[in-house]
Amino acid sequence: MSPPLLLIVSGMPASGKSTLGARLARALSVPFVTKDEYKALLLARLPGLERAVSGPLSFDLMWHVAGVTLAAGVCTVLESHFYHGVSETHILKLAQAHGARVAQVFCHAPLTVLQARHDARVASGRRPSIDLPMDYATLPDHCCWTPLDLGDAPCLTVETTGEDALPGVLAWLARLPRGLGGVERE
Repeated sequence: MSPPLLLIVSGMPASGKSTLGARLARALSVPFVTKDEYKALLLARLPGLERAVSGPLSFDLMWHVAGVTLAAGVCTVLESHFYHGVSETHILKLAQAHGARVAQVFCHAPLTVLQARHDARVASGRRPSIDLPMDYATLPDHCCWTPLDLGDAPCLTVETTGEDALPGVLAWLARLPRGLGGVERE
């Protein structure tokens, strides 16, 4: 049995990573573990939970669930707006603890597109406690402007404003050493 693949889908908020990550997980028939789902659950049950608590707690839940799936030997797609200098340690420890291989798909789009997508999310009001107004031009360097530094883990950069990226990402995954490691594709 080959080691499970921990597929990290990274990028800035509104870069298309949640959409691509969910589609990848469906195509590969593997779990999609995403921080925003846990944050939404927490805030639905505890609406007064402060951001200083809900953010770190939702990350803790995400790391835990990914550990559960990897411990079962199940390849996992892990998606969030990761932070440089913080998230890499969690990801690499998680992979090491469960003997998982790591690969990263980094989603990006031009700054104006990111800002417009985010502004549309905020205006929709669909996730009022998650999608808060922000000015991308003022976001700090530790945000995921570039791929995470995951050592020698393969990384594919995907522009999300063009054609459907899913077929290209699936083809890239199939070419990785040990391929998809038993993961079935649609």
